Parts: sequence; C-alpha cells; structure tokens
Amino acid sequence: MLAGRIDPDWRWTRYRKVELSRDDGPKLSYAITYFPTSDAPTLHRSLAKAFEDQRFKTTEIKDRDLRRSRRKQFLEHWLTYFGLLDSNDFNEFEFNTEAGFVWWVVQVFDALRSRDLNPAEVDALDAATTIMIDVPNPAKVASDESNFFPFQRAILDPQPPKTESYIKRQISREQDTWSVNYLELLEVLATTIRTKLQDGVKLTFAELEPRKESVKAFILGEAQLGKATLTGFPFLDVPRGRTGSRLSHDIELDEETPLNLKIETVLQPKDLLSFIWMLCAEELVELPEFEFEPCHNFDECGNVLKRPRVRICQHCNRQVIQRAATYALYKTTDDDDVADVTCDKSSTRAHEARPHRRKYCAPSCDAKKRAKAAKST
Repeated sequence: MLAGRIDPDWRWTRYRKVELSRDDGPKLSYAITYFPTSDAPTLHRSLAKAFEDQRFKTTEIKDRDLRRSRRKQFLEHWLTYFGLLDSNDFNEFEFNTEAGFVWWVVQVFDALRSRDLNPAEVDALDAATTIMIDVPNPAKVASDESNFFPFQRAILDPQPPKTESYIKRQISREQDTWSVNYLELLEVLATTIRTKLQDGVKLTFAELEPRKESVKAFILGEAQLGKATLTGFPFLDVPRGRTGSRLSHDIELDEETPLNLKIETVLQPKDLLSFIWMLCAEELVELPEFEFEPCHNFDECGNVLKRPRVRICQHCNRQVIQRAATYALYKTTDDDDVADVTCDKSSTRAHEARPHRRKYCAPSCDAKKRAKAAKST
C-alpha cells in the first residue's frame, strides 16, 4: 500500500496582516484559509530562508534597535504569508528554534545535491568509509536543551572505536562545519525527520470527511433523473488541478462528466510545522530527482519552485540532465561521452532544456505580483 501523498485538501490559516509586539504577542488580522500543498509546496525552504535572513543577515547591523526591528519585520512577513506553525500561542524563541532545525536540514540537502550523489548508485562500503560530507555544525542552531538529534550526534556522542575514527564526533561547538560520512549523514537526516513527525501525521482517506461545500451535478442513468446537490459526498472523484487540489469548492459538473468514485489514502499533518517536516521527508526521498529555483516573486515571497532534474531538450526532444554548465543525455553509457553532450538538431550543437512554463510558486503569488505591478504603474 502506498500512503506517501500529503492530503492536497488539507487546510491551514494565514492572515492578511500580522503585527508582533514584545509585550502583547502577535496581533492577527483577517484570517484566511488556504491550501499549503498548492500555495506553499516548498514551505520548508521558505522557513529556512526566513531563518537565515533574520538570524544571519542581520548580525552585521550594529544598531541594536535596528537589528531587532529587521528581525521583527522578517517574522511578520513570514507569518503573514503562511500563518502560525501550530495551534499554540506564538512564541518567538520556539519559532526561531524550529526554523533553525529546518534550516540545518535544508543546508545538508544542498550539500548532498552539490555532490550529485544518488543513494541507489553509491556503494555501501564507500558510503560508510570514504565519502565524507562537510555540513554546518549543528551547534549553530541547537544547544544541550534542544533535543536536536544532529547536535547530539555531533557534539555530545562519545567517540566511536578507533577502527571507525573517520566519523567526527564530539566536535568543538566553535567550529563551522561537521565532517561526516555519507551513510551516517543519511541516517542522521532520516532519524531527525522521523522524530519530528512521530506524533504529527495521521493516515486517512481523501474525500472521506463531510464537507460544507456541495457538488452540483446531473445524476445520469438510463434516464436523466434531474439536478442533485451532493453535500459531503465521500470518495467523489472531482476535477483537480496540477497540484492535486480541487479546482473549485462548489463544483459544477455537466451532463457529460461521469460521477466516479476514487478511494485514495493520504497523509494529513497535524499542523503547519508537521507539514514542513513532511516536505523535508519528501525532499530526502526525492533528493536525486529534483532541484529548486527561485520563484519570480522570490524577493517578496521567499518561495522556490520544485523542478525535475531530468528535462526534455527543446531541439531533439530527448531526455537530458544538467551536468556542470551543460546538458547531457540522461542515463547514457560511460563510453558515450562525446555524443552525450552533443545535439545534432541544435545550431550550437548543445542540448538546451525546454523552459519551464510555471514561473511562480503559487497562483496567489502570481496575482500579488501582478497587482503590485499594476499599482506601481
């Protein structure tokens, strides 16, 4: 049974405006329900960027009040776009702590992707003995009280036996990086994500819960039985968009559209933080297959778009994958290096991937960008 899909109809609440006060906490105005799987499908990376912006990019600001003000702006911006991490009262320290953990995991993902390592193609002995990866020191985002597994493994764990001295443990809290073998790094990532999701995910069926919305349709059999309104109709296979969310939440089906059923298991996060760690789990599994590019509204939303690494050449229509600065045929033999990067149908003799049609992380982001451009003109 496959049950790895995040429920596309799972909802969360964000706000049109969030103002933070040190004394009174957050002031939340105009709650808006949204669908994170379609509006924020790379939210773990948005949270990592928010942490980096407010924690690292403001450290050079000498003025203490200005530094605090900038960090407050970063937090308000992120909370306005995506909402609170959980249903508890907002706590800035806890928010920054969780954001730091996600930031560390994303940095490790980037380090692994830069080495272009596919677990299915790596020899297990090499993974455990010779392939070493330098990642940020977990002490940058954690302390003894944090209960963050990478910190415990790197800083607190005793040294392994001398026969395994290639594993660097009990490292200094002051150093910038932690050198760890590939096999152990995968274990650290998986254990960290599993721990974070231990009580945050439940298995359910898509379209099982009764809904307030209705489906307006024609019930067709041997004869037309008339118009019917189905409210909370379970397992109805309704039209869905590219991200899996229903195209409309008051759906009208015409006479030519059949009313079919679809039973599908999905995973539902408990809150937004659980959703973020589910995205981390998803990226770990899909690490060799995807990369990320900034949204065209990146300066404002901080979101990135998930892109498949294997593309189609716009000249020869063959599958290509980027290697360094050029594209090469996907899964060619080792002795085919010359033809590998040469495209007979291109004027430059080089493969060029088809440009992506999707430029924005979500329809709402595209709309905000257009509205802002229209307002400025």
